[in-house]
Amino acid sequence: MSYDKRDEALERAREELSTIDRDRLVAKAVMQLEQAEKNLREEMERFRDWYSLHFPELVDEVEDNEKLVEILSENADRDELDAFSSLAEKSKGADLKEEDLEIIEEVAEKLEKDFDYRESLEEYVLDVCEEEMPNLSQLLEPLLAAKLVALAGSLEDLAKSPASTIQMLGAEKALFRYLGGEGTPPKHGVLFEHRFVRSLPEGERGKMARFLANKAAMAARLDQYGDKQKGGELRNEAQETYQELKG
Repeated sequence: MSYDKRDEALERAREELSTIDRDRLVAKAVMQLEQAEKNLREEMERFRDWYSLHFPELVDEVEDNEKLVEILSENADRDELDAFSSLAEKSKGADLKEEDLEIIEEVAEKLEKDFDYRESLEEYVLDVCEEEMPNLSQLLEPLLAAKLVALAGSLEDLAKSPASTIQMLGAEKALFRYLGGEGTPPKHGVLFEHRFVRSLPEGERGKMARFLANKAAMAARLDQYGDKQKGGELRNEAQETYQELKG
């Protein structure tokens, strides 16, 4: 090979390495989103337990975590929360010093930022999924589509996977346990998160998951190689199957 041709080949290789499909980016982003959600759940559980020492009635009253930290980032002193004065008058919680309340307010402010961060990640994942994999996003909803792509590795990897593999994505641990002689074979993995699967009676979930896996394989192949306008049609087919199994 001449030096000129070799240089051209090297340049093409560099260009290929310097670009990356956005579905791979969103696969990483959705894993980050799942970790952010897990961290928030754990931190909110600890925060609720902590603040309940001062005002347990408010913790019971406000079930929405984001609303609770919004309230307490402004003021954590129960005696100054006018909207909840009737609860505060009957509170069984302990009185706290000013420095105790200040640190609770600081933690609430930090949690508020964590909620904003999670929301930004979620919006990014939704936007990229709807742009890069519209068929799969319409069939499964964007977040679940992103999770499926993340488990497969990329949209191309998902498009090359048989439906039977797609059905089991996310259930690898249960499958390995079954192959090792423990438990029963899993009928679905992450596809259980789809409302068409989880809302059905247990005996019908496997059938719905199998149908969705077949349609997800088709949607992924269309997104990767073909027509990106078939998502609504695939979604309608899934809806019809869901209604039949539900009925």
